[in-house]
Amino acid sequence: MRIGYDASPIIGDRGGVGWHTYYLLQAFTQLKDDVELICYTKPGALGRIPAEPWMRDPRLRWVEAGRLLMRRRGERDGLDLYHGTNFKLQTMGRHGGVVTVYDLWMDRYPQYSRKVFGQRLSFYRTKRTARRARRVITISEHSARDIETLYGLSRDRIAVIPCGVSEEFKPSPDEAAFHEVRTRLSLPTERFILFVGGSDPRKNHRVLVEAYARHADRLTDYTLVLIGDPVHRFGSFAASVQAHGVAGRVIWPGRLPIQEIRLLYSHADLFVFPSIYEGFGMPVLEAMACGAPVITANTTSLPEVAGDAAILVNPTDPEELGAAIIRVLSDQGLQERLRTRGFARAKSFTWDQTARQTLAVYRTLCGEGV
Repeated sequence: MRIGYDASPIIGDRGGVGWHTYYLLQAFTQLKDDVELICYTKPGALGRIPAEPWMRDPRLRWVEAGRLLMRRRGERDGLDLYHGTNFKLQTMGRHGGVVTVYDLWMDRYPQYSRKVFGQRLSFYRTKRTARRARRVITISEHSARDIETLYGLSRDRIAVIPCGVSEEFKPSPDEAAFHEVRTRLSLPTERFILFVGGSDPRKNHRVLVEAYARHADRLTDYTLVLIGDPVHRFGSFAASVQAHGVAGRVIWPGRLPIQEIRLLYSHADLFVFPSIYEGFGMPVLEAMACGAPVITANTTSLPEVAGDAAILVNPTDPEELGAAIIRVLSDQGLQERLRTRGFARAKSFTWDQTARQTLAVYRTLCGEGV
């Protein structure tokens, strides 16, 4: 079985789609399977592929191809199926194609679109792509319901395949390494509350900063640490901190490498992720896998990802969020219960499982023919 795979998202500065594409491809190489993967990247990208041993697996063939030339690549390369990993179907195999649609955030909140002419054209393009695909893969039941509702796609054409948690995310007891990171970040207190998500409005850092500010007198021993891009066209960490008068109590060091984020997850007193919309919400499971107690939102996909291993709150209510923060930090028994449940929850999501379920979709479609 020969599968075309859009590997472009793994090149360069990866976001959520890039890491999903990367970990899924890595998991494919660890399966004892006869699938051959033609990994397509943009022209000039092959020189920037990370020099990692698994990427030299003989079942992977790396090909550079421009967008216009991709249209006939499926026929030229003898593909059985093409997998568009980033909302697009750039070619087809003899059994068609599958496309991954992670979430419909911009379709639900078009006011945040960066598109010059708004979100409407992009909405219709992705809707058309979803209808052309033999199967749409998505990462949560919540996203599946959105695809049904907004794109009018029947449920039997949607495959829900959850993400996994990378084995890189595990408790990191290296105190020397953490001390080095703490010193470099100028963390002013021993204890801290962690947020990973950037200043994107959907990650909802502003409500977290407000919740922290409302209870600042009870949180004097805790610094709030905000990780991710600090500036967005719709706001910034600095503006939110200034607006709520907690300068000097909050730090925002920008984006950090995985190794340092893992250290912060492992040493955080609490991880808070009050996102207003998620197709999945990987930081929740990453934090759990590293041993952090978690508070997250009770909306979109987050309850199905977190299960009973997190405290769920209304992400638009800073008073409720602040009360939950105080509750967890003042109850050591609750912290331990959340840690124990979090470890178990994170272990139930693996990239091996994601790869096997994705291969099952490939095999079903190739077996059905056209």
